[in-house]
Amino acid sequence: MTQKPNVLDYQARFIDFLVSSGALTFGDFVTKSGRKTPYFINTGNFNDGSKISQLGAYYAAHLVQNKLSDVDIVFGPAYKGIPLCVATTSALALNHNFCVGFSFDRKEVKDHGDGGKIVGKQIKDGARILIVEDVITAGTTLREVVPFLKSIAAVDIKGVVIAVDRCEKGAGQLSAVQETQENLGLPVFPIVSIHHIVSYLASHNKSGLTLSSEMQQRIAQYLETYGA
Repeated sequence: MTQKPNVLDYQARFIDFLVSSGALTFGDFVTKSGRKTPYFINTGNFNDGSKISQLGAYYAAHLVQNKLSDVDIVFGPAYKGIPLCVATTSALALNHNFCVGFSFDRKEVKDHGDGGKIVGKQIKDGARILIVEDVITAGTTLREVVPFLKSIAAVDIKGVVIAVDRCEKGAGQLSAVQETQENLGLPVFPIVSIHHIVSYLASHNKSGLTLSSEMQQRIAQYLETYGA
């Protein structure tokens, strides 16, 4: 039996935001791995100026909460990480008075103009870098990005921040997030986990969505099978 986690104020507001933006829904879905899941997280719904600025504000708040704002660069892997790193650093400056650089990679090397594969603040020896992603499903992107960043310069990668940890098994008994931490030696900092979400939505809350007993049971059964 998983103990209910404590949901901080900004995490509660983030769950409200996930619900109101349609990024978090409940019903009957099938994941890419073929698992039948009662909940779905679609970060593609963060698709306008208001939503991406709010998302960046939550990432920034999470960075400050976890004392991760003292970095030189917030790096966003192409493509979903690009608006994330820009929105996060903008929110750090506007809301928390931290001026942090942002960088992201191109899929193809550009041989004119500013050139190279990096756009934004250039990565140099000693740079302290934080990576921002939406979710970690298989960790494929990070397994490519971390060696790439280390090939550019002698950098210090402080960790990875993601929106939601589904807390599901990856290739083995560990969760996809735990596998990433073990394989890459990097801490991962989810803003919320599925356990935060269920704990918050299980009773009356400001999102306007309260999970039925049936849905709570379905999620518990799903995590009993696939949870790590």
